[in-house]
Amino acid sequence: MGLTGVMLSLSMLNLNFDYAGCVKVSERVNWRVDEVMPQDTRLDFTRPFLPEQLARTRGLSVLAGEAFLNDIERRSLNQISGNAYLNLFSFVEEYILATMLKHAQAEVFGDPSALRALTRFVDEELKHQALFDRYKLAFQRDFGHPCGVLETAQEVAEVIMSHSPIAVLLITLHIELMTQQHFTECVKDADVDPLFKSLLKHHWLEEAQHARIDALELDKLASVATPAALELAADEYLGILEAFDGLLKQQAELDVRTLAEATKRTFNDQKAPRFRRRNWRTTARPSSGMA
Repeated sequence: MGLTGVMLSLSMLNLNFDYAGCVKVSERVNWRVDEVMPQDTRLDFTRPFLPEQLARTRGLSVLAGEAFLNDIERRSLNQISGNAYLNLFSFVEEYILATMLKHAQAEVFGDPSALRALTRFVDEELKHQALFDRYKLAFQRDFGHPCGVLETAQEVAEVIMSHSPIAVLLITLHIELMTQQHFTECVKDADVDPLFKSLLKHHWLEEAQHARIDALELDKLASVATPAALELAADEYLGILEAFDGLLKQQAELDVRTLAEATKRTFNDQKAPRFRRRNWRTTARPSSGMA
């Protein structure tokens, strides 16, 4: 089935969960930022942060047939990528937060269960941003070198939200499902820094309910949408994915620049383009859900 067929089938979704169930699970798995990462937590830079399936640094010991990054440099790149990875979540949650506020406002005089689920969703997104902000400040303090990360969240949020509501929900569900896939398939059993794994685990616990709420909201919109509106949403969704691909390229460039500054190395003209290209492909590989 092509994307158009998938979009047309959205109006026939048969979901086996509801808003009240999402609220019940949300209440059960609820956590506080101070429990996950107390104030003044020190980061352990002796361990990798991301699993190899996501970081893909092992293959950088040799590049263009010559020795390239040693063990310490590859671990530093892993940690730089981990910092960028969390920043990307915080980055996209800017528009997700604004989107779900709009959906909650639409239910003020509507379904009380939906309103409870959506307002919890919003509160949890704010909590995730607070957690990631605390982590990023600790990283800046302890890593020893400035790390370049994407900083245009508000502008990107405005662009995404200028598209049709169905397209916005599609990309949101895409990101939420990516979060699930990354944690369950890559992070859960990986030998990485325990704190970093804990951050991703607690994020995953609540994002699992967010994905369900996305699907419920998408079902409501798709059930009353015309085939033309679904077709437009599909095109816009693909356009947003392409825009994200450009953002990932920018982040890959920033990661390489940060590594050069942290290791006091200059990557020569022959190796630098290959390194940047490989780092971008790692960031945007299909298993990430963003390629």
